[in-house]
Amino acid sequence: MDIKEDKYLVGAYEDKRFVKFVGNSTMKNSKTLDDYFDNVFAGEPVDLIMDFEECNYMDSTILGLIAKTAISMKKLWNKKIFAIKIPNMIQMSLKSTGVYKLLEVVSVEDEATVEMEELEKKDFQDKRKKAQHILEVHKTLMDLSDENKEVFKNVVELLEKELGE
Repeated sequence: MDIKEDKYLVGAYEDKRFVKFVGNSTMKNSKTLDDYFDNVFAGEPVDLIMDFEECNYMDSTILGLIAKTAISMKKLWNKKIFAIKIPNMIQMSLKSTGVYKLLEVVSVEDEATVEMEELEKKDFQDKRKKAQHILEVHKTLMDLSDENKEVFKNVVELLEKELGE
């Protein structure tokens, strides 16, 4: 398997926004994606399409961020996130955490070519903000299922302790 640089490619076509996950999607690059979603929500309602074909791995921070974004899409715009080209490993992560049920999984026969650009990599300047972000997305995951409550309990407790919450 060829190792891909970890990045997100984004593109727009009419009222659709495309996000392609490339390489590993982890806590390290979650701010980049979170800022992009904030920008999307600052505009008019759109369809959000996530392409996981080139994603090798995603950690719980990204899974929680996708869940948070899916919940926001539903609340704000009454829309679901469309997910395409999901490799088995990613599908297992999405299903085991319950994030899969928040997505509208569609198969794509013929793809319109959308010009994609790489998102500028961003990280949290402030350790506290980063901890708050990680805490928020893990709490979102915990709300999805009892299994997640058990799995992420220690992470959440540790972060709450660190933040003095």
